[in-house]
Amino acid sequence: MLKPVWSFRVRPVFNENPLRKTIAWRRLVSFMVCRLSSAASVLLTIICWSNPVQADISAATIRGQVTLRGADTQAGAQIIVTSLERGFSTRTFSRADGSYVLMALKPGRYQLKVLGLDGQQNIQELTLQVGQVALVDVALGDDNSVAEHTSEGNSAELATYLTPEQMQRLPQVNRNFLNYADLAPGVNVVNDENGSTRLQSGGQRPDSVNLFIDGVSQKNYVVRGGVAGQDSSRGNVFPESAVAEYKVISQNYKAEYDQVGGAAISVQTKSGGNTFHGETFYDHTNQDLRSVTPSEQLAGGKRDTEQAQFGVTLSGPIAKDVAHFFMAYERKLNDDYANVSAGDGSRLTEPYQAQLGSVNRPFRADLFFGKLDWALNDSNLIEVSFKLRDETETLGIGGQNAESYGLTKGNSEKRLDFKYQYSAEHWVNEARFTYEDANWQQLPATQSAGLLLRRLDGSLSGGNLSSRSVLNSGGATNYQDKGQSGPGFQDDLTFSGLDWHGTHVVKLGAKVKQIELGAVERDPYHPQFGLNLNNPAGNPYQVRWATPLGGGGDGSAHSDVTQFGAYLQDDWNPNRHLSVNLGVRWDYEYNPGYLNHVTPGDVSSALRNWRNIHNANTGYDIENYLSNGGNRTADSNNIAPRLGLAYDLFEDQRHVLFGGYAKAYDRHIYDVLQLERTKGSYPGFSVNFQGDPNYDCVGGVDCIAWNPEYLNYTPAQLSALTGAGTGSSREINLMHNNLRTPYADQFNIGMRNRFGDWHTEVSVSHVHSYNGLVGLLGGRNADGSFYAAGSGFGGTFQAVPGFGQLILFDNGVQTKTNSVFVKAEKPYSKDSGWGMTVAYTFTDSEENKPQSFFDNSSYLFEHPNTHTNGWLDTAGVRKHKLVTTASVDLPWDLIFSTKLTLATPDTRSGVNCTSGACRFDTFTPPGSDFIFPGQWWGYKQVDIALIKSFDTPHDTRMKLRLDVLNLFDFKNYAAFNSDFASSNLGTPSTVLAGPSLTVKLTARLEF
Repeated sequence: MLKPVWSFRVRPVFNENPLRKTIAWRRLVSFMVCRLSSAASVLLTIICWSNPVQADISAATIRGQVTLRGADTQAGAQIIVTSLERGFSTRTFSRADGSYVLMALKPGRYQLKVLGLDGQQNIQELTLQVGQVALVDVALGDDNSVAEHTSEGNSAELATYLTPEQMQRLPQVNRNFLNYADLAPGVNVVNDENGSTRLQSGGQRPDSVNLFIDGVSQKNYVVRGGVAGQDSSRGNVFPESAVAEYKVISQNYKAEYDQVGGAAISVQTKSGGNTFHGETFYDHTNQDLRSVTPSEQLAGGKRDTEQAQFGVTLSGPIAKDVAHFFMAYERKLNDDYANVSAGDGSRLTEPYQAQLGSVNRPFRADLFFGKLDWALNDSNLIEVSFKLRDETETLGIGGQNAESYGLTKGNSEKRLDFKYQYSAEHWVNEARFTYEDANWQQLPATQSAGLLLRRLDGSLSGGNLSSRSVLNSGGATNYQDKGQSGPGFQDDLTFSGLDWHGTHVVKLGAKVKQIELGAVERDPYHPQFGLNLNNPAGNPYQVRWATPLGGGGDGSAHSDVTQFGAYLQDDWNPNRHLSVNLGVRWDYEYNPGYLNHVTPGDVSSALRNWRNIHNANTGYDIENYLSNGGNRTADSNNIAPRLGLAYDLFEDQRHVLFGGYAKAYDRHIYDVLQLERTKGSYPGFSVNFQGDPNYDCVGGVDCIAWNPEYLNYTPAQLSALTGAGTGSSREINLMHNNLRTPYADQFNIGMRNRFGDWHTEVSVSHVHSYNGLVGLLGGRNADGSFYAAGSGFGGTFQAVPGFGQLILFDNGVQTKTNSVFVKAEKPYSKDSGWGMTVAYTFTDSEENKPQSFFDNSSYLFEHPNTHTNGWLDTAGVRKHKLVTTASVDLPWDLIFSTKLTLATPDTRSGVNCTSGACRFDTFTPPGSDFIFPGQWWGYKQVDIALIKSFDTPHDTRMKLRLDVLNLFDFKNYAAFNSDFASSNLGTPSTVLAGPSLTVKLTARLEF
């Protein structure tokens, strides 16, 4: 059996996410004609006329050398590779030197047949993985032979493969395939206590990560999280049952990868084959199958919780060797109960008493993926796929928030991908049309005014008023609706017929997308009435509400964004030792919501006339933030070179030196850019009501007589009633007129080795990221200074006359990360019956804005700029992390697997005022022991899984599975006391950074 070795060759992805409104294709064509620069248009025209494209970044390649012993020439041998699942074939012929390349192969099992001119042949089977290049040398003659290679080869990428065996065997509880990504050094999978999952890479924000499914980017353009829909979701980005395998690239991706500054994940989905297959599953866990959490212990008992997941997959032929189908559906049901109680412990009058007690906070998710493929002939292939994701969740309930005061969160996504691939002997063209619609919203569950029950003591006039929250009911305050939608077109070409000082596989491509980005933020959305339970009269004492700013917006922003990207990649092999990956890409984004924005006239006038910010020591020029609709330009200098080198010491793929440099451009999140248009366009108001002895206001515009009809008034009616002005509630947010695109410079060097069945890798990495957005206080004292009198820490918070605070956004956030990655793997095989992986990461990371990595915040109000702040250890990063897995086949059709995660405590940051002058500072919470004595570990978790298989009637097979997460119930905390003056500094709170001991039971039927 051939055991091929891969050099990872990646492919490009150029499709990003859009919004709710459908953008017609003609708008995309119009953009291409009217808005693309002439140079970009020429490049796109060349690509289109050449009718080419390369395979997507998940596709694999086979290359090698054919030796025809005794022949006068090495040219003319026919090489045919046939998919064992689908029957599709691709063929080529050896060149004069015997070299050959087969491109655009979907990962999977293949038969490789080499036919000589004299009729001799060699047939082997091999398995290709995501984005790999298999090196296969074949000699035809008296003793036909095939070269034996290792499993990785000459790649400069820092990549880790997640195989089907690992995904089927390793323990987990929520069926999120991203849970396995931390098997790659430098990648963190963060599972919150509520089950939500997000990825982080190195010392950068989660925004820097990108996910590519079948070569299509899943980038989140609007909200946080990097991947669409993963900002704060307990759901999964894609059905795990539809994932064939995937690759995690920690660093050094090629020019095909775009809009990524951290880790890139390339997923290959499953496809139908020539035989019909299906499976169905059901898994379950509840409060009886988990341990109590610290927060539950503090509250006095375990909450009722339940999770059920079930689904079905079907695949098979439509026409054998010609057309196939695949579909997967998964549903997830979570019930999570919370206790609602009165804040003062008292018994309330009806109807409020009935709102106390245990209340469910359900989560529901549906995932569907379907794919059709059709091979018109050996040269033409069509694939069409569709993905649907729909999630609903109730949150914001518990404590003093009644069920009626909850929020309904929705998370939906629809994606269509149409791909046409043409394969010639020495080139492959792939044209792709995509459409995507992703939406995230958080809305009040009840459409009525909110009623905030309080107990007020003292009096407003006496200056000794105190307030205690008792219960919040009715309509909640928060309304958010954000998303992205629109079409994209991508065309890529790969050709291999170039010989110049060695062999070349050259790839070039371009993509254009026109997407609509949108964001709506309105808070409070419903009027909020404050009711004092100590007031015998029983009428509210205050109401807060917000309304659209007349002629100046309504808390919403939309932008028809155009994105263009082009790249050129040359994978050059000068000889059998050296591989060189040379690439460059250029990306451009036209965002009219930012570029054409006009600062409101009253804002511009107020700022130009505010003397505080026109002093020599102000530190900025306000004119750099005031936009007239024509003084902003898009950043067009986003040229990203990529260089990778790999040197095979002995031409046997057993000892390979590798290294590289890459500049990787990402993009700014629209959720930040839109603040310039939404903040201040939905201002808030408040009015007090007469008749409460504790809240004894003086009659006037902001203190009026109470009328019960006000409870039914709309925000507009309340505004008309009182005539109150916006005043300090209208916050001003401004973007710099010359924002630059965030990017990262990446360097690495390492060595890859094979010792028997073990594959090892050691590498050293440096990543420096630039141009992250930061929001700074723009207010200044009368003399132009930033700090409050007598202080060197904390802004003065001087409001703009007639308005609220001034916040200025500019490039400024940087991170610097040095890492050591160590990886060892013994791949699972049926012959050995076991497999094992080890991934160790050492990380030394700094940031110039505290907590930019940890909480993804964009604000810095304590200093006038990030330069003054200086560098600190990056909060949330762990110095040392070890992840190891193992699985083994046992007698009686049993499979056992385990995963161990160990990490030192993560760095925390806070404000330290113990020396008299306050400053940002960091601390490391104490750890605990495990195996070895000492406070080493801040995170430790052991997971196990046991699978039993049964043969059942009618060629079916049943599998029963037991997963146990956090077997030893270690308490891994997510929050700590950050008071530097306290003797309890570093003491954990009750919030966990992962699951408590949890057992999950699964039944699966395969047919």
